[in-house]
Amino acid sequence: MTNRRYRSHSAGASNTFAYASVALLSLLLLDFSSSGASAQSRQGFRDRPFDRQFAPAPAPAPVQAQQAEPKQLKIDPSTPFGGALASCDKGSEEDIQFGLPGLKGEVKLDRCYRGRQQLVCRFNVIVAEGKSLTDEFTRIVDQKYPEVTNLEAICKIDFDALVRDSAGAAEFSKRFAAARSEYEARSTCATKVKQSIQDVTLPDLLQAPEVIKSLIDAVDQEINRVSVVQDQVSGLATKVDASQKSIAVLQKIHRAMCLKSKPDTVSSEKGAASSNM
Repeated sequence: MTNRRYRSHSAGASNTFAYASVALLSLLLLDFSSSGASAQSRQGFRDRPFDRQFAPAPAPAPVQAQQAEPKQLKIDPSTPFGGALASCDKGSEEDIQFGLPGLKGEVKLDRCYRGRQQLVCRFNVIVAEGKSLTDEFTRIVDQKYPEVTNLEAICKIDFDALVRDSAGAAEFSKRFAAARSEYEARSTCATKVKQSIQDVTLPDLLQAPEVIKSLIDAVDQEINRVSVVQDQVSGLATKVDASQKSIAVLQKIHRAMCLKSKPDTVSSEKGAASSNM
């Protein structure tokens, strides 16, 4: 009986050990499988290129905006500048569109172009206006209003001269804006014409390349001629604007701090009054 109990106990212990061994083996296999999968995942991550791991998604290509046409001011035809521009349009037809021979048919020039005569005439008016602005309003810059250093120098400036030059600076700004607007419109038009001429072909002319080059050079010369004057006037405009701002300040100081009459003027007025008594 004792032997049977011993054998029964031994069998139970053997079964328990067997179950424990199977469970341990299962855990080891599961851990090995998980470690392998993790290692494979890490290896795959390392195998990917760096830019694919961390680089952000490519941004969409920006949409290129079309270059806006310069906004042209409406120029008063009753002014000398506006009247001179209007005279350039006489005899030129608005609806006509010029064309030149091209490889795939006629090359149409932009409708802003109403013939070289009209273009040159308007450029001449712009140049004349630029020279007129320079001649009439350089005197305001020559006063060197922004450079005053003390109250005495400010009070020596005639107040009526400040008023006159302030009005002159305002007139300059108005006229310069009109001239600049016309310059931008005409130079843009001329540039379009020059670009179109580059597509022109002249198969019936033996010296076609030289002819085409001369056409482009003629337009370039007109653009460069007016650009030189416009650059000069633009530089003057910057100085006139600075003078105008300084004049506004000087007027306020003049009113607040300067004597209305000079001492010698007051003395002379008293002397004249006593002699009349």
